[in-house]
Amino acid sequence: MSPIPPLPISVPGSFCVIAHRGASAYAPENTLAAFELAERMGVPDVELDTQLTTDGVVAVCHDSTLARYGHGERRVEEMSWAELAALDMGAWFSPFLFGGERMIHLDQLFEHFGNRLTYHIELKGRAPGLAAAVHALIERRGLAEVCYITSFSYDALVAMRKEWPSARLGWLVRVINEDVLAKAEALQLYQLCPQAEQVTPEMVTAARRVVGNVRAWGILGTHVLQQSAEVAELIERVRDSDCDGTTINWPDWIAPGS
Repeated sequence: MSPIPPLPISVPGSFCVIAHRGASAYAPENTLAAFELAERMGVPDVELDTQLTTDGVVAVCHDSTLARYGHGERRVEEMSWAELAALDMGAWFSPFLFGGERMIHLDQLFEHFGNRLTYHIELKGRAPGLAAAVHALIERRGLAEVCYITSFSYDALVAMRKEWPSARLGWLVRVINEDVLAKAEALQLYQLCPQAEQVTPEMVTAARRVVGNVRAWGILGTHVLQQSAEVAELIERVRDSDCDGTTINWPDWIAPGS
């Protein structure tokens, strides 16, 4: 096992550290607890996942079903907000520390933090009205300047471009190749987001021919010591590939400008 380098790991001052689903190595993902912890860490950029409930509420939740959170195979997009809001979304992570933590919806997140945070909003669900619902909340709160929209689904980004022509869109991809570059140029993407394990300096250089920003995804990790060295290696890989930033479950492991 490789030794863990001294923490936090230094990166350029312009490098954007994005707390993945909040500070999700330390608190249950996509909850107020995780986002509040990221803010206390001094990390104002947060990534979050959105899905649309049956009654049109933009829920902040990653998985399509509730199984990983201890609530069975029920699908988020097949439930009402009242049903989702009643669930304990913290006990699966730590019953003692976070038991009773609730799911939040996007407007709650906006109301709580306003423009103190920068939001990297992933369109995760498949409901056809998701792009319009997300955009409407951003506009109603006046937060367009602090919002980025991302997705693994190119079609979801197309929908958002139609809904919001000036949106800063980022495509989550495994690797950056010629097909990805062509599609990024066609949709006038702001950002390409390669997987941290796959990114190379050559990919980043190629991406900058068509987008203004390249940030990685996939620095996840757990509290298992064997994986801690792997997390550190991924941070260094992303930094040394000249990415502009990354999402990470351990936002306090990176120190821009140090």
